[in-house]
Amino acid sequence: MSDSPSSRRAGLALAAAAGALGLLSGARGSLDPSALLAWLVLAAPAVGALCGGITRTASVLVVPLSWSALLLWASARSSGRLATPGWAACAVGGLFLAGVAVAWRTRWAPSAAAGLAVLTLALCGAALGFGFVPVGAELAPSHPAFAARLLDLSPLVLAFDCAGQDWVHAQPDLYVQAGIEWLPRHPYRGSLAGPLVLVVGCALSGLARSVKSAR
Repeated sequence: MSDSPSSRRAGLALAAAAGALGLLSGARGSLDPSALLAWLVLAAPAVGALCGGITRTASVLVVPLSWSALLLWASARSSGRLATPGWAACAVGGLFLAGVAVAWRTRWAPSAAAGLAVLTLALCGAALGFGFVPVGAELAPSHPAFAARLLDLSPLVLAFDCAGQDWVHAQPDLYVQAGIEWLPRHPYRGSLAGPLVLVVGCALSGLARSVKSAR
């Protein structure tokens, strides 16, 4: 992509618009905030890395801000609204900025984006055996603490806990795969976890930018 201001603006606009892909389908139709949140969580680190490759300025913030507005709007307009979408938006923003930080520390943003996409999917699917092997259910009876921590690593679980939605218990297949009935796990507190993820993302991106400028 060209490094002109117009191409950077176009790239950021496309990244912001990509958030709306989460509205295309869902259990509640085309305006399902749960489906939108899941899409934003899965996309945030990789898209953040791509945006970090487009620009090294604070203009990248237009993407998570637009995604947050979209999530709040979808939740308000849907019958299946999220209890605390603002905290979930903080978590998504933090994941996005972590992706930006990785891109600012590497030479080639597309490779960073691909790596983060794979890592995100791995963390989301590890406790569920990626839908093929009930890893959590197998581990939970004998190693409940380990199985619970494996579930805690999922960005989806984090974001839905922040949104005030008991996502794992609400999905029968996931409930069985994760072995959740055996786990001594307490949900993340959204009012703490969401802002904390956002602060960490801001700190990482700020540090990466300052190191890049110093070089």
